[in-house]
Amino acid sequence: MKAFQTICRQLRSSRGFSVEPALRVGFFTSSYSYGRKKKVNPYEEVNQEKYSNLVQSVLSFRGHAQTPESLFEEDNLLYGPVSKYLFLQGKRFHEDLESILSPQENLKERDENLESGYIRSVQHILKDVNGVRALESAVQHETLKYVGLLDCVAEYQGKLCVIDWKTSEKPKPFIRNTFDNPLQVVAYMGAINQDANYSFQVQYGLIVVAYKDGSPAHSHFMDTELCSQYWTKWLLRLEEYTKKEKNQNIRKSD
Repeated sequence: MKAFQTICRQLRSSRGFSVEPALRVGFFTSSYSYGRKKKVNPYEEVNQEKYSNLVQSVLSFRGHAQTPESLFEEDNLLYGPVSKYLFLQGKRFHEDLESILSPQENLKERDENLESGYIRSVQHILKDVNGVRALESAVQHETLKYVGLLDCVAEYQGKLCVIDWKTSEKPKPFIRNTFDNPLQVVAYMGAINQDANYSFQVQYGLIVVAYKDGSPAHSHFMDTELCSQYWTKWLLRLEEYTKKEKNQNIRKSD
């Protein structure tokens, strides 16, 4: 825990590593945000959808890297409409979760959402989730100049976590089966801990993989030590991406 907190403190004060200013963009913070903000939200007029995949772009820029995004592209070439259908199912799953976890949720919506196999799959996880702080919420790391859109920040078994909800056609019982999802989680953690629009700090992560047939979802809790390990890997990936973007910009200007 101390190691992760030390890294976060160093990043707040360090200017030794940064992404090119062109990658720094404004971002809408959240349609659901809980608790008092540190300052007035400056991102509200920016197109959220346009920038929602910046973190994923960093994770998937390597041609040989296996990520959910790159696998989706491969599947789309092979299966076309099937992959699109799976993508839409995942999108609906996130919408259902948002309606369940948001304060505006009503009993009728909950009953309708429970008909989803994915929602049935995560019921045993949802019992341990409370104290929601943010849903579908944007974050920006001002020092490292990246932004992203996280799924959820809430307490899981009493620990405040960045929660990433995933769907899968195949079982993923181990965290190594989730590809680069842990890097995505720690990227959001690092950003939210540095973003002045949030009045809380997050030290834990949780990846939940839901299944269409309703079988119990697999949950992968990330403690501070594991988060620290993945944070180091995320910084290396971000540095690679930054160098690649810089070289591309130099070639364009020549």
